[in-house]
Amino acid sequence: MVKKIVISHFNNIAAVLQHNKIQEIILINNTYQVNDIYIGVVQKIFSSINAAFIKLGKYGKSGFIHISDIKSLKKGRNIKHISEILSINQIILVQVIKEPTMNKGPRLTANINLIGKYLVLMPFCNTICISHKIYDHNERNYLYSLALLLKPAAMGLLVRPSAQGIIENSIMEDLEHLKKQWNFIEKAIIFSKCPKLLYKDEDLIKKIVRDFYEESIKKIIIDSENGLNQLSYHLKKWYNNSLIIDTRLQLYNKPECILEQFNIKEGILQALKPKVKLRSGGYIFIESNEALTVIDVNSGSFNKSDNSKEAILRTNFSAALEIAYQLKIRNINGVIVIDFIDMQSQRDQLQLLEYFSKCLNLDNAKPQIVQLSELGLVELTRRRRGQSLQELFNSQNQYSSYFQQDLKMKFSSGMRYTHQFHNFLFHKNINTLFFKKKFKKNIVLECKQFQPCNDNACKHFLYFDKLNTISLFKPKANCIIPLILYSKVIGDRCK
Repeated sequence: MVKKIVISHFNNIAAVLQHNKIQEIILINNTYQVNDIYIGVVQKIFSSINAAFIKLGKYGKSGFIHISDIKSLKKGRNIKHISEILSINQIILVQVIKEPTMNKGPRLTANINLIGKYLVLMPFCNTICISHKIYDHNERNYLYSLALLLKPAAMGLLVRPSAQGIIENSIMEDLEHLKKQWNFIEKAIIFSKCPKLLYKDEDLIKKIVRDFYEESIKKIIIDSENGLNQLSYHLKKWYNNSLIIDTRLQLYNKPECILEQFNIKEGILQALKPKVKLRSGGYIFIESNEALTVIDVNSGSFNKSDNSKEAILRTNFSAALEIAYQLKIRNINGVIVIDFIDMQSQRDQLQLLEYFSKCLNLDNAKPQIVQLSELGLVELTRRRRGQSLQELFNSQNQYSSYFQQDLKMKFSSGMRYTHQFHNFLFHKNINTLFFKKKFKKNIVLECKQFQPCNDNACKHFLYFDKLNTISLFKPKANCIIPLILYSKVIGDRCK
């Protein structure tokens, strides 16, 4: 199974591909990302639900914290009401454990966790935990003994599954790095004004190597030489002297955008559509709300079999496979209700549930089928792993601005995507640097088309080819020419 990771370093977008098919999309959110640490101020307290709202900054949504998430502040006391711990305008150190939705703010906790490659440092918890994914009894005893020796005083450690088979020096280096992070946060608390962001894990490359890299990855392709050096550094730092399969690192230096070269951009646009066509001829509709996602399966034009019972079963099997894939790539969370095509035979229903369950086993979020209701609806839940694809692209961030033009072309009526609207991918700051200025005076030009005919004009312009020439009098389309050069040439023309 050929598996690789494609990284667009300039746009903070990456994807895990298997047999050239997108399996997972990795994005870095600008605001309220999981594991972000804030020093906040208590804004409101709701004693009826034992919860409080924490102000995290001058702007943005306030975070929500429940009494069950502030065990570190109880200090062993038997406290049942949040008002006994928190008060209005009180300063509190919190961490984001659940990213905000369309209408709700982020979920917070006072139990701070610093995540490394092999360990999780818990500054306010004096315990040692071994991941349940480590099944070997001897390995668990060895890691527990090692953690007992390394554990800092009055702090806790959680050993991650990636620590299996790793030498002691690598685990010790990971712990030292986490301790330095915590020392930095402690100093930042003293000199920071409230409320404020103290720590943010916004390094895409570090996140990929830490959370998504595994032995089955055969190749990692990145479009930045600086990013390639960072990638090599993190791999050598965490996997040096460990038994892993060699992974090939490749620099992508072609003129075409890496997201378009590997069809990642097209895959994201397709994943944002509510309708998904099946190979069998049917289709499914996916409608996501804040707390519930409804998926409807339709047979469409599937009529290959004379036996309607067999045709329905095949369509449902094809839909089950596609739904499992769409849940993963769209990162759909919460409660999911699926309306498969009605089947009268109980045997067919059990076969479908068994097949659907096998398809879901490939998902790291571990979806759980709850039941098949009396109405024939399959109900399941999927653990939240960050914001869904729809939530990310509905918010006002760099991803929505980049895909905005393509989304309008894809989903607006009467508009089609053509080659003349093909846009290049640029760094998010170019628009701010070049095109935020305005001319105070209006200049009337007789000639509205500039065609260089001498060597002096060619010095100031860059031409790709005859099809992709630079239009002088459309500055927002000339993302290579700065406005200083643009104004200079206009001045020369008007003399």
